[in-house]
Amino acid sequence: MGKSKKPKPATTASPGDTHAAESPHEPPEPTLPSRPEQPVFQNNDAKEETDFEAFYLKQVTAEFADDLDKLRNANDFNEKSMPVLIDALKMTARTYSEEEKAKVMGVR
Repeated sequence: MGKSKKPKPATTASPGDTHAAESPHEPPEPTLPSRPEQPVFQNNDAKEETDFEAFYLKQVTAEFADDLDKLRNANDFNEKSMPVLIDALKMTARTYSEEEKAKVMGVR
């Protein structure tokens, strides 16, 4: 009789061992990038963004007041419609470049 081969025991990784043996049948788990250490917006940038958004919304609602009244008085306008309308108007404020926003806010 021939000798039978014993299966190799699975290796276990010690804490901190990033090169542990992985099963050839299982793909490695994806890793997520780390969070940036700096906030996306600095305090002044966030304030300027909020100021522009408020100014923009004031201008748009004044310019399109009649159209907004027609929307509010429409048969299909309900309590869920107002937040959608506000969000849509806020989104349009985000379409302007930083240079355009600075020009507008400087003229104000």
